Amino acid sequence: MEWAEINCIIEALEVLIEKYKTLLESGTQNEDDKSDTSNDLAYAEVLLGKYEDMRAKAAKD
Repeated sequence: MEWAEINCIIEALEVLIEKYKTLLESGTQNEDDKSDTSNDLAYAEVLLGKYEDMRAKAAKD
């Protein structure tokens, strides 16, 4: 994967994570939706870590 693609994905994941955090903090969701959003947030954070590792590896190459 190219450097620019990795950075684009990282940027999109950071925006998505902020969206999920804002939604959770708003208090407007019911318990089921809050649980789903929490799961989505956790998955996005895992993906962000994966792509940050890929970026770090690409920087070394």
